[in-house]
Amino acid sequence: MSAPPRGFALAACLSEYQLPDRAQVAQIRAALARAARCILFIDWGWQAPSPAHPFDRETRARMLGESLPQDERERVSFVPVRQHYDPARTLEAVATGVRQAIAGAQERVAWHLPDALREEALDAPLPGEVDWQEDDSRTGERLDALYAAADPAATLVALQEQLAPATVAQLHEWIASPAFDQLRGEWRKMAGEKQAWSVAPYPVVLVTVDAVVLAGDHVLLVRRGRSPGRGLQALPGGFLDPRETVLQAAVRELLEETGLPFTPRELVRRLGEVKVFDHPQRSQRGRIVTHAHRFDLGVSSPPPVQGGDDAAAAHWIPVAQLVAMETQFHDDHFHILDSFLGLTGDA
Repeated sequence: MSAPPRGFALAACLSEYQLPDRAQVAQIRAALARAARCILFIDWGWQAPSPAHPFDRETRARMLGESLPQDERERVSFVPVRQHYDPARTLEAVATGVRQAIAGAQERVAWHLPDALREEALDAPLPGEVDWQEDDSRTGERLDALYAAADPAATLVALQEQLAPATVAQLHEWIASPAFDQLRGEWRKMAGEKQAWSVAPYPVVLVTVDAVVLAGDHVLLVRRGRSPGRGLQALPGGFLDPRETVLQAAVRELLEETGLPFTPRELVRRLGEVKVFDHPQRSQRGRIVTHAHRFDLGVSSPPPVQGGDDAAAAHWIPVAQLVAMETQFHDDHFHILDSFLGLTGDA
């Protein structure tokens, strides 16, 4: 192996790396030319498979590693970053990973970060040199092209000169799999919805509700019975009806999807905190703002439930098990639980 280059002790790069392309690999190699080692922070590191995020963090790390020469691959490590929908927390997670890597040493660090974090860095200056990268929308465009294509294999041939070789190999395998068929079906359903909404005179913003229901040390979840996210874990909830308040909608959806043996009046008496989750990227269906309602049933033994309406199943899960299930959740529902229950404890 060649001797480590002089300059920086460490380079830190952050991206989703969902479809590693030649430009990203070139950026990583440029970072390794300046630094003895490099940490690749993989954003959206715990997301369940979805049209926008089809590959888990292990697959993305493998595609990146296989795209580098062996001697450079040995100087790279991979660290997943949890999506908090909060740039300040994302930046702090990366900074914490770097601090742990240098273990208190006064090392020079080269940062390669998305421009979306620039403002947060003004409040939390990073030691070393920062190279701000323009936000990249090409991954979404490439995935959209594959989902929309009548012949995805032919579309991949047209894209392959832009992508890293290991990415091309992964995509050839993926587009021939049932997993691709399922995600393409979800993408087409959502694309149809967006097309239907496009006739509105203003951009469509939708309102939903979700319920965080506690019974002792258990929380009530449903398994989604419909796309998008069919089969994933979720909070009971749904869209607001025109003649409802958000509280009325939360209670209605909760009872419809779980069969919880409480009356609406009893549930309202057990209402605690209500939080709004409105990050523009929280739902792939479009711009959806949700109002999450926390209900504490005040009982130690969870009552019986049964899935209904949009839910294929309803079940009580120990709060202590939720972190281990993070990659099984639809959209930002784990993030909502984390906000109410403090599950992760990271920055």
